[in-house]
Amino acid sequence: MARPFELSGTQIGSVVVRMSSSERDDLLRLVFSRYPKEEWATFVRFGWRDTGSTLVLTLAGIDAPQPGELDDRVDHVAILEPYTLRVALDAETHPLAVGVVHSHPEGYPPVPSLIDDDMDTYFADYFAGFAPGRPYVSLIVSEVDDQVVFGGRVFYGGYWYPIARFPSDREPVHIQHEDRPDYPDLETVARLAAAFGDDAARRLREATVGVVGAGGTGSAAIEVLARAGVGRLIIVDPDHLEPSNLERVHGSCADDGEARLSKSEIARRHVSAINRRCEVVAVTGALPQALAVDKLVEADVVLGCTDQQHSRLALSDLVVRYLVPAIDCGVALEGSEGVVRGQIIQLLRWLPTDPCAICRGLINPRRVSQELMSEQERESRRLAAQAANPDGRPDNAYWEAVPQLNTVGYLTTTAGALAAGYAIGWITGRFEPPFERLQMNLAAREFEVIAWQEEANDGCACRRVRGWGDQGSAEAWVSPPEHWPAAVVL
Repeated sequence: MARPFELSGTQIGSVVVRMSSSERDDLLRLVFSRYPKEEWATFVRFGWRDTGSTLVLTLAGIDAPQPGELDDRVDHVAILEPYTLRVALDAETHPLAVGVVHSHPEGYPPVPSLIDDDMDTYFADYFAGFAPGRPYVSLIVSEVDDQVVFGGRVFYGGYWYPIARFPSDREPVHIQHEDRPDYPDLETVARLAAAFGDDAARRLREATVGVVGAGGTGSAAIEVLARAGVGRLIIVDPDHLEPSNLERVHGSCADDGEARLSKSEIARRHVSAINRRCEVVAVTGALPQALAVDKLVEADVVLGCTDQQHSRLALSDLVVRYLVPAIDCGVALEGSEGVVRGQIIQLLRWLPTDPCAICRGLINPRRVSQELMSEQERESRRLAAQAANPDGRPDNAYWEAVPQLNTVGYLTTTAGALAAGYAIGWITGRFEPPFERLQMNLAAREFEVIAWQEEANDGCACRRVRGWGDQGSAEAWVSPPEHWPAAVVL
């Protein structure tokens, strides 16, 4: 086996460790319990997803030391055998990866020492006997210049890899003081930098934002993000442009509808015209297809911009299992006979610790089932329901008629721009969504805005598999049907 300090990168391009803010805070309190001069440690559990180019590790739990399992008579980390054996035996009962996190004294960078090399060499081999085929993860954390800094490496598939990024849901992009890139193109976002600071502009340049849905709402969000200087966009949409979409989709033109150009391709073209330095990964496909998940787990923040319930459910699952924070948005026009009584925009903040889509009552299982049917099956079910219920009562257990969701371009543009704005605040660290769930009615006399909090169901799967990555896939709420076309990267 290679020594830990002989890092390789021949199989996987990058390694990312994701944490929810809740577990990150608990972890820091524990390993900093003897700070600033003495070290401390804990074993942890990780979920993971290997996308082929990136290994994404997600903090799923902390196996804190019990009294007597660490030697507190020394100032460095000394893990005693009963602790190691307890964690190893537990690993035989769960599917997660094992890791160790320890602190370095204040002012010392999180760079492995010779003692750390010996520890990691031993543990990587030791835990392979109890958890074969799983990654072994070693993290170091310290405070340098009043800033918490992580470092680390992972042993996986016979190779050691350095960990490139350590995002958390409330700090998705973080640039260390000693490694601040100097971008010559900041003048293109001079107004933003003047308002938020050069550091904010640099964070946006380093950020990756995913957008699920490139229609009216998504295309508006994509344009705002591109103009703000976001460095990388991942755009996922399964549809082609229809002539009726022209009123809403930013960057589209009449020829696109006639040519049935994909919405993700239109978005890529539009971003390129705005910001040539922005890398665009355009996927023709949908959540929860594997290729879409592979790309979106690399994002710092994901925006949900579709009106499909199965997509909203899959986005919620992505947040829970892979710890990717998201903002979901939707719009609706309410009224009848040409009278508009409501112009509704809804924004949802999704952190891994927030209630999921099911807990929030956003999901109608029958509607999700109908959305996932093929066109032929949908028509067959509709006709069968009509024959079984000739008087057309709405409460038909066999079928639910879903009315067309009316919307217009100025409303989707407003919603998409708002969602993108909150993502910008989140990424730059200047502000974050001040709500869990918010609705506004632009047609109300006093511009009605309401926000409220919701409680998670303690028995829901979202409480059990937070951070479990692929290892929690048995609890996934929705799967792509076989009749869907294969997802492709354009």
